Amino acid sequence: MPYRGSYEQSSSNIGGANWLGFQEVVLTDVIDKSADYPHMEVFLEIHFRNQSSLYPWKYNLLGSFDRDDNEKVDGDSSLLKRILYFTDAIGWNGGVDTAGKWVDENDKEVEDIAALLNAKFTEPNYGKDDDEDDDIDYKYYIFTYRRYDPKTKRAYTTVVPKIVLNDPSGRNDLEDYIKYMKANKFIVEHDDTTKTVSNGDMASTTTGTTPFNKF
Repeated sequence: MPYRGSYEQSSSNIGGANWLGFQEVVLTDVIDKSADYPHMEVFLEIHFRNQSSLYPWKYNLLGSFDRDDNEKVDGDSSLLKRILYFTDAIGWNGGVDTAGKWVDENDKEVEDIAALLNAKFTEPNYGKDDDEDDDIDYKYYIFTYRRYDPKTKRAYTTVVPKIVLNDPSGRNDLEDYIKYMKANKFIVEHDDTTKTVSNGDMASTTTGTTPFNKF
């Protein structure tokens, strides 16, 4: 059955579009690139658009699972948590099982995950009819920022993996999460006019306790 590991779904109520920052968006496409990257277990390219954007934000949900001694997906796996951020936001009760295979809400293996998600959760014709776009529900809330990659020495527009519903609870949840991540230097917004600062390890955890599940 879909595996949640140690990640619990958040129900926290704590606390003109730019290209960066918080965005109200619609999900327009999911592309499975896993076959092109055999060294990764998952590679989904997920496209979001807001009401003003000509081009999508592309969020790459990718990586391989941390596994326990029995080769089952570890409950604290970073990739598992990022998958659950996404599936919880879109309201899909499927996910991955303890072997890391995609399964639906009935525990049936999913052979084409992109086809299933596109059929059930995307707006594939978004932008093709301006009149129809007026009725689009921008039901997701994301945060985008410029992240510096020291390996390539370039900054890239990045979608934070935590994706939430665009309602008061979801917005408060994400905004408090981003505030925490910035304060603890897990998110460092790159400014081309200033000296480059390291972003830190986005997938790591800090010592002590935290109210948030990190990337």
